[in-house]
Amino acid sequence: MPALETTPGQPLPLVAVVTPYCEESLDLLLPCHRSVLAQDYPCLHVLVADGQPMAAIDDWRAHHVVLPKAHGDLGSTPRLIGSYHAIGLGVEAVAFLDADNWLHPGHIGGLMRARAASGAAFLSSGRMLCRLDGSVMGPCPLIDPERFIDTNCMLFAKEAFHLLQHWVLMPDYGHLIGDRIMLHHVRESGVKCQHVDEPSVFYRCGKPGLYWQMGEKPPAGIPARPDYEASFQRWVADGNPPL
Repeated sequence: MPALETTPGQPLPLVAVVTPYCEESLDLLLPCHRSVLAQDYPCLHVLVADGQPMAAIDDWRAHHVVLPKAHGDLGSTPRLIGSYHAIGLGVEAVAFLDADNWLHPGHIGGLMRARAASGAAFLSSGRMLCRLDGSVMGPCPLIDPERFIDTNCMLFAKEAFHLLQHWVLMPDYGHLIGDRIMLHHVRESGVKCQHVDEPSVFYRCGKPGLYWQMGEKPPAGIPARPDYEASFQRWVADGNPPL
């Protein structure tokens, strides 16, 4: 399929990678952005400022979408708006990458090849857990295509674009467990799914439980574990199946 064009001579990649940001530093965002540019499958990087834009990003090889006010929903609204911006330009698929994470150069290409081979509308990958300094601990043992796929490991193709609305339609308490809620809607929808085991997302661990899971003591300064259980309980109390 030929690349889409927004203006003559400027082809638009068929895949967009959407990154919401709010208070992250440029030093943190740069590895994220460079990993998108380094993909062996061309990508459009859409960075969405959630109320706190950084002017330097205007000069990056990316689209910089600026929201006038922070939404306080852990990036859910910026993800949807960035996705719709890219879809409106004509992309065929949308993936996500948080500001403090980065991708293996073959991440998007691997997922798109899996899509071509399987016809799947929702693709997912494994993730590699990393320390705060970026050093690698190892593959994440929690990834399970039946129950848990990290947001950074998700790719929605055009047949699944209608599911993206759930980033903002989920209840307020749900943003803390938004990746599980999104996977729930994907599986409930019946769209074809395909998981690629390769841990091609590098996830910078800022939660103590992941360090303990990997047999390491959490570093000093890591925030306390969020109260995921309260969100899970409210989700079930609202009449939804357990996640």
